[in-house]
Amino acid sequence: MISGIFENCIGTRDLDAALKYWAEFGYREVKRGHLDTEAARSLYGHASPLISVRLQNGDSAKHSSLRLMYWQEIRNQGLENTLPMVAGSRWFASLVRDIFVIADAFADDNANGGNWIYSEPVRGIEGIGHEGTGIFNRFVGVREMFVIGAETRQAFFQRYNYNRDGYGTIPENSPLGVSEGTHSSFVTTDHASVTFYEEVFGLTMTLNNRLSGYQKPATRQILMLQEGQELCYSMFNSPEAIAGVFQVYTPLYPTPDKREFAQPGSLGVCLFTYRVDDIDSFRDRILQSDAYDVSEIVINEFGERSFGFFAPDGMYWVFVT
Repeated sequence: MISGIFENCIGTRDLDAALKYWAEFGYREVKRGHLDTEAARSLYGHASPLISVRLQNGDSAKHSSLRLMYWQEIRNQGLENTLPMVAGSRWFASLVRDIFVIADAFADDNANGGNWIYSEPVRGIEGIGHEGTGIFNRFVGVREMFVIGAETRQAFFQRYNYNRDGYGTIPENSPLGVSEGTHSSFVTTDHASVTFYEEVFGLTMTLNNRLSGYQKPATRQILMLQEGQELCYSMFNSPEAIAGVFQVYTPLYPTPDKREFAQPGSLGVCLFTYRVDDIDSFRDRILQSDAYDVSEIVINEFGERSFGFFAPDGMYWVFVT
C-alpha cells in the first residue's frame, strides 16, 4: 500500500536557520543523515554531497513530515518569488488555530526587513460549507492564505463551524498553532496525465478536473490570479490515510515552465515523497508505466530503501520504504 504524502522536501542554504523557522510551526528533528556525491546523484539526479534532516510535527509520523535538504552545491535558486500558478510550482497546506496570528507574524516580519509575499486571509467554501446569512445561519467553511518565501511556499487554513477529525492535528506546543501538512500540491501543464497517479500509484481520485480560478473570489486571492486566469484541478487520496492528500493544478492559460526549479537540488519546496510497503513491486509498476529515468533501489540518507523517477508530467518523485 501507499501512504499519504510522506514528506514535503525543502532545499535550504542554512540548516540552522531552517530548523529555527520550522520550529515555530511545531516541527522537531527526528532523524538526520547524509549522502556522498555519487549516492545523491543516483537517487536524486543531482551530484552534490547532501545532509538531510527529517522533521515531524507533533505525533504525525505517518504522513507530511518535512525533509530539509542541505546541498553542498545547489542545483539552482529554486522558485524564489514566482507566483503560485507556474508549471512546476509546489506547496503544501496546514490547518491553523488562528489564521490572523499567522498573517500578523508575516506582516510584522516584513515590516522589520523580511521578504515575504502573502495573500491576506479570505473566506472560502469551495471545498465544503456554505455562506452565512447571519447569527442563526453562520458561515461554514475556511479562511485561507498563501505565503511565498525564498525557501518555502505554504498555504494555511482555519476551519469555521465544522470539524474533520484526522485532517490536521495541531500540537499544543506549536508556537504558531500549526498542524502537519494536510495536503500537498503542484502545477502541471497537461491535466490528462494526472490519471497516472490513480492508475500507477494506486491513489483514489476524489475530485476530477474541477474548474476554478479568477471568477471565484477566494481562489483569486489565495492563488494571486489575474483577470481571465482560470484553472482546473484534481485531488488524490491514499486508501490508507485521511490526510497527506495530493492535488494537481493545471492553468487554462499560458504559464512559465519552472519545473527545473522545483527538483531535488533546488532551494525551496523541491520534492514530495511517498512511503510504500513493497518497494520492489512499486518499482516494477513504475518501470512498466510511462515514467522515465527510474533509479535503482538504493539506500537513502536515512538508511531506508528508496528510488526516484520522473512521472509523465515531468515532476520528480521519490518512494521510500
